[in-house]
Amino acid sequence: MTTALFLALVASGTVAGSPGEPAPRRDLPRDLEQAPWEALYVEQCKERLTEAGLTKGYYFSRRNRLQERKRRGWPTLYCHAPQATIWTRGPTGVKYMGFTLFNCAMALAMTDFEKIAQQEAKRVFDSKYDAPIRAITHMGSYNCRRLRKKPDKQSHHSFGNALDIKAFWIRGVGEVDVKRHWTARIPARAKKQEFLRALSQRLKDEQVFTNVLDPTWDRLHTNHIHVDLAPLSDGLPSPALARVKAMPTGQAPTSQARTGQAPTGQARTGQAPTGQAPTSQAPTGQARTGQAPTSAGGGSPAAGAN
Repeated sequence: MTTALFLALVASGTVAGSPGEPAPRRDLPRDLEQAPWEALYVEQCKERLTEAGLTKGYYFSRRNRLQERKRRGWPTLYCHAPQATIWTRGPTGVKYMGFTLFNCAMALAMTDFEKIAQQEAKRVFDSKYDAPIRAITHMGSYNCRRLRKKPDKQSHHSFGNALDIKAFWIRGVGEVDVKRHWTARIPARAKKQEFLRALSQRLKDEQVFTNVLDPTWDRLHTNHIHVDLAPLSDGLPSPALARVKAMPTGQAPTSQARTGQAPTGQARTGQAPTGQAPTSQAPTGQARTGQAPTSAGGGSPAAGAN
């Protein structure tokens, strides 16, 4: 391998241990006045991820792809994950099974998610391991599509801003599957039910995400837990999004919800300022009341949830 090729691979994040750098902002298509993903940009993205414990097992995508989906009778769907990160392992060593792509804000939220999940697994299963979860399987992260129930609205999977969690693989326990173990039908599965429900509730209580939609929500979520950082229906960014954008760059963050406001950055022509919910030809989804739904099914999902 030549020196020039090696340096090119390092710059792109292909060489293990070198995540590269976040992709720059994309130019917008002529018919898109505002980017529906603008609020998801994070200042000092790489530094915040490092302080959150994500130093390996991921890299920044250099493709900086913007997808277009056309459908007769509908506005063009534009999909893009700003500052896209591609994960193979998380900050506690969890392996992600399947292609896993998040925007930077969602990646930051996932560092907190993973730490909380490990804590709950250790507590519920009385594990001798500090990080008992070794792998997570999921049903999708980035996916350029509309909402299933409301095809006139855009899913936040379109922005790398959501994850559908299917199962956990836990040392000494085996598989904990959302569909099979959310409701324990035999006593032997009681701990698995306890883990899934305790984790879901804690994610809501600590506002790690805007939405945590589990099997209590509707039939579409009987086999997975959906998490995202969608904006609120009142046009303001979610507290969860503001929290991750304010995660420190000089000290390790905690998993507790913080009240810091997101940095506003500089708005460019045709884009909403960072931290504000944009409007665009690509709509961002269904309304909600401002609070993440509870495990009892209260509230409404935020824009783009599902």
